[in-house]
Amino acid sequence: MDDHTAVSFLRDVRHPLLALHRAVLAHLRTRHEAEFGPVSPGEFLQIVINGSAYRWLSPLSTLIAAIDDVLDDDEATPDARIEHAKAVAAMFRAETRDAAFAERFLPLLQESPEIAVANGHVVQVVRGLARD
Repeated sequence: MDDHTAVSFLRDVRHPLLALHRAVLAHLRTRHEAEFGPVSPGEFLQIVINGSAYRWLSPLSTLIAAIDDVLDDDEATPDARIEHAKAVAAMFRAETRDAAFAERFLPLLQESPEIAVANGHVVQVVRGLARD
């Protein structure tokens, strides 16, 4: 993979990753509120950030933030962009995905059509990278 391919991939996958992240958070918030009662968006964000129950989501959140950083930083190196592209691809391939993330994330694909569709969009972009 070269730098041009990595940048193009990161730009293409960013929006689907954000949509997936939003879908996961919306689903988790619905489940949380069913158990504990309504919370504001800000309160739920604090629960996600500070609570251990949602720590498994951190690899996805961190990856999205890292993509934004590497795309916005004029001083980011080609190697950094390539590594971030590889990290995204690894997260969505069965043989390389983080086991702790997968254990909590994969069941959500069965529970939520929105998450399944959003995940499909990410996987489609990742598969496109493999064809290049």
